[in-house]
Amino acid sequence: MNNVKEFIDVLNKAKNIRLNLAMFLVVSGLLWADKQSYLVLESLSKTMLQSLFFLTSIRLVYAFISLVFDTIENWRTSKKDLEDKEKQALLESEKLQTKKENVRRRFHELDIYQLYIVQELKRQNHVSVRKGASLFTLKNADIIYTPAVGEKTESASLTGLANALLNDHLWAKFDQLKRDALTRFFKGIQQRDAEHFVEFLKKDSICTKRFNPRNGSYYYDNERVFAAFSDSIVFSQPQRGYTYSLDPIAKEVVVSLFGQNLEDGN
Repeated sequence: MNNVKEFIDVLNKAKNIRLNLAMFLVVSGLLWADKQSYLVLESLSKTMLQSLFFLTSIRLVYAFISLVFDTIENWRTSKKDLEDKEKQALLESEKLQTKKENVRRRFHELDIYQLYIVQELKRQNHVSVRKGASLFTLKNADIIYTPAVGEKTESASLTGLANALLNDHLWAKFDQLKRDALTRFFKGIQQRDAEHFVEFLKKDSICTKRFNPRNGSYYYDNERVFAAFSDSIVFSQPQRGYTYSLDPIAKEVVVSLFGQNLEDGN
């Protein structure tokens, strides 16, 4: 009896599906052979085999039901994961589009100094920019990033998003961006400073320093004004020395804003 009990305990612990399937097939074969009188089983052995047949049948049915439920659950999980991925992809796409629109809008709000930096970045991949409001604004607008930082200047480059927007259509509209920024600038300039720029309607270039070998060189009053905008889109670039020339678009804006006043003065 102890051997039978130990055998039953072993069977109760046998959870492997393949093992149960093997036992089920073997037991089914033995019971079928006994029924067909191919072999004769003792009463105890036959009872044990019938019990084993019943036990393995339950385990196999349970395994099949579990497989069906697991398959359904895996299908639901996969479907939910796919839906979540699609929602996440849509959300990221919407975020990217919103970010693009914000950067595009910021381009139209840049001033004469900030557009100068962007203009220089068209000519070269990196430019050295002095730390200040212009640099901070461009970085905050996600238009540039600074891979190298110095004590007074930072090496700036266009972000991937800004570069893509510029290449897609903003470079084609860059003259209009400059014209709008220059219009805002000249409309807000003080009258006494504007008078120095009106002089460009009479001259192509203006030298702000007088060289006198006897009495020493000195600066004209317009040097104070022009020097403040030397690194901007107001003047043709590169601007060197003390001779200034208006950027062609800047000259168009000066003509449109102050040309009539000059004619009236004449």
